[in-house]
Amino acid sequence: MNRKTDSIHIQPTIENDDLAKLLGGQKKKSLSKSIRKKLRTARQKLNKLIKPSVHYRIVKPSAMDNDVVQLDETVEFSSTQLAKTLKNAEEIVCFVGTIGTGVENEINRLMGKQQLAEAYILDAMASVAVENMIDRFQDLMENKCSAEDRTVTLRFSPGYCDWPVTQQKKLFDIFDPKQLNVELMDSCLMKPRKSVSGVFGITPQESESYNPCRDCQTRSCESRRN
Repeated sequence: MNRKTDSIHIQPTIENDDLAKLLGGQKKKSLSKSIRKKLRTARQKLNKLIKPSVHYRIVKPSAMDNDVVQLDETVEFSSTQLAKTLKNAEEIVCFVGTIGTGVENEINRLMGKQQLAEAYILDAMASVAVENMIDRFQDLMENKCSAEDRTVTLRFSPGYCDWPVTQQKKLFDIFDPKQLNVELMDSCLMKPRKSVSGVFGITPQESESYNPCRDCQTRSCESRRN
């Protein structure tokens, strides 16, 4: 398999309501004045520290079954929900995105100085930033596809639904490690920690979409997509 990897730099947009939810509120106004002040400081710091990038490859599936998605003879994903989501995919976008090590190093520094509130807020803000970056990447791909009368599916990451997190290793096999600035550890966690990997399909515009969350009874899941 040719593992040539494309990269794109996308500056994330940090939504205040997303931050408030992570910090125990519902909207920005529900946060205390001191927390809002810390948010402003953390936002300035984050913008200086992050180095956002998304590495991706667009590949054609070689086989699709009820619970298997095969990209070539060596890369095979096993997941019923993933296979249902990608069943109409003409191509599959595989991606690994990160905002770099700078913010992680700063969080560790703050923790070491016992500045726990500042560290917690910066950590939450970094989580929102990396997810937003991937949202914007998928939006860009969807806009590109719409010009070709195509669309994209929901995205999946190893660990979602019935897709084992251990298959993170198979996802990383698609990429040339020399072209990534993300390392996959033996635990299947990524380094830098503020990184996201996954896949989504490119389908004909008229294809029926599938949302596995509609069949799931875990209503409290933070990753639930209605």
